[in-house]
Parts: sequence; C-alpha cells; structure tokens
Amino acid sequence: MNLKQLSLASMLSLTLATGAAGMLARSAVAATDPAPTPTIITTKDVGLAASVQATLASDQDLSHDDNIAVSAKDGWVVLLGSVRSESERSRAIQDAKSVPGVTKVDDSMTVNEASY
Repeated sequence: MNLKQLSLASMLSLTLATGAAGMLARSAVAATDPAPTPTIITTKDVGLAASVQATLASDQDLSHDDNIAVSAKDGWVVLLGSVRSESERSRAIQDAKSVPGVTKVDDSMTVNEASY
C-alpha cells in the first residue's frame, strides 16, 4: 500500500473513529437529545484533501517520496508523515494553507533527515 492509499485509508478511519466517538458521546445524552446528528464524510472533505495532496505533489521544493499523508474535515487539514528538513516542513504547511477552502493546518509531520 503506497502512502496515497494509506492517506485515504487513514482519512477514512479517522473520520469513522471520530464519528464513532461522537456517536458514543451522543448516546450518553440521548435521553436529553431525541435526534442526534451523525458525522458525515463529505465529498468536499475528500476533495480538499486531494487538492492539498496535489499541491504538495506539484511543489518542486519538496521531496516526492509519497511521504506526506493528508486528511481534511470542514476546512481543517492534517499533514502526517515525514519530511527531510524543517524547511520542507514549513514549505508543506505553507502549501496546504494556500489551497482554497483550508481554514486550519495541523502539522503532525516529523523531520527525519537521517532516513533520506
């Protein structure tokens, strides 16, 4: 499984886990809330993650080893994986922030100079 497939799988599992946690929390208050709202995976979230991934892939200043996974939810983007340097980390974050629709970027990347 390459990193792009892993990214999509991670995004799906994160969304499902978030939904499951939300459903558990909502079930605890079900007596007071007769109509709980389910968490929904939207095509907008998937499209936003794909746009960020494409922006990262097209940046000539980043290494292209499929080492950054992207997930998105309601404009909030998470970057996960490893980069070669702090400058690559900064560049990836700036690239993600430049994508229309991105409102927040969480950096979960690690700098791993030795493995490259």
